[in-house]
Amino acid sequence: MKAGNVSAIVFANTSDERMGDLTAVRSSASLPFGARYRLIDFALSNLVNAGISNVGVITKENYRSLMDHIGSGIYWDLDRKNGGLHILPPFNIRNAIKYSGYVDALNGAKNYILRSKSDYIVICDANVVANIELEAALEAHIENSADITLLWHKGNVPSNYSDTMVLKLDKEQRINELSFCEDGSAEQNHEFGFYIINTDVLINMIDLAYQNGLSDLKLAFFVDKVKKFRIFGFEHKGYLSVIDNEKSYYNANMDLLKADTRAFLFNKERPILTKTRDDMPTRYGTHAVVSNCAIGDGCIIDGTVKNSILFRGVKVEKGAVVENSIIMQSGVISKGANLNFAILDKNVTVGEDKVLCGTVDSALMIGKGKKL
Repeated sequence: MKAGNVSAIVFANTSDERMGDLTAVRSSASLPFGARYRLIDFALSNLVNAGISNVGVITKENYRSLMDHIGSGIYWDLDRKNGGLHILPPFNIRNAIKYSGYVDALNGAKNYILRSKSDYIVICDANVVANIELEAALEAHIENSADITLLWHKGNVPSNYSDTMVLKLDKEQRINELSFCEDGSAEQNHEFGFYIINTDVLINMIDLAYQNGLSDLKLAFFVDKVKKFRIFGFEHKGYLSVIDNEKSYYNANMDLLKADTRAFLFNKERPILTKTRDDMPTRYGTHAVVSNCAIGDGCIIDGTVKNSILFRGVKVEKGAVVENSIIMQSGVISKGANLNFAILDKNVTVGEDKVLCGTVDSALMIGKGKKL
């Protein structure tokens, strides 16, 4: 398979409306994750690790921080004269209003798809934390002479399960039944927002759906097309988390503190790439007590930090205690303060002797720039 035969489209604003304060000033694609990454790093890394060097990112709103992060795509080797990284605007092609759904967005990106001159298009969401054998999925798609391949995972469905498709496959991995999930409590074979589609099939489906006023991608492209097209599945067997609300964001970050999760996600053969920043190493004071944490560069720690994620430039003063929490860039936890089961956005300051506690099922969320 030649890499030039495949292009990709990434949706940057998936689940924004369900993420609360986390996406109040940013897209879900640019949401900080795991002490040094952004969510879109996983989508871009999965694509370039499969040899895909022509990637369009569809934005909708709150995309300034996303553009600052991905820039020209240099950190993913996407700063190229041919192909490379393309930011696709949030407007449809007929007028200057924002797109109203996935189908409208793809219709607006149709010129990009046609200019790519690719045989296959990978469509994916930017809120999926996984390290995917995407090259193997592409090879299976070609070997099966498939029109569409849905990547799927056996496990608990995402929180927004009613928008998730569950599937049944035959022994050849051809999908013979697709439906929307009706019960989120049990493990099921479910898709997670990664699709491979033949370009001619995609263009025809975009035109037909747009002409008929359809906006739901999954309903228009997949659920009712099982009998018409050759639709196959490709199983992703490693770690996977779909970030679609504050709870799933918290849980996925905490999963990084488990050795088996890190082993699945950070595979040396398929590295997860991100924008690099020069900063001094983290400094630990004489009173620092730190265990089972992921900590970014440039932090100053002189308190107690356990089972937590700390991003770049966080300061934990003497006598402060941080447990089971996520603190984003440049947070300050003053002396005597106590945090447990909390998510602090960027530049949050917690005053002396303050106590902030959520629960394991509902972490306390503090918005960007707050001073408590």
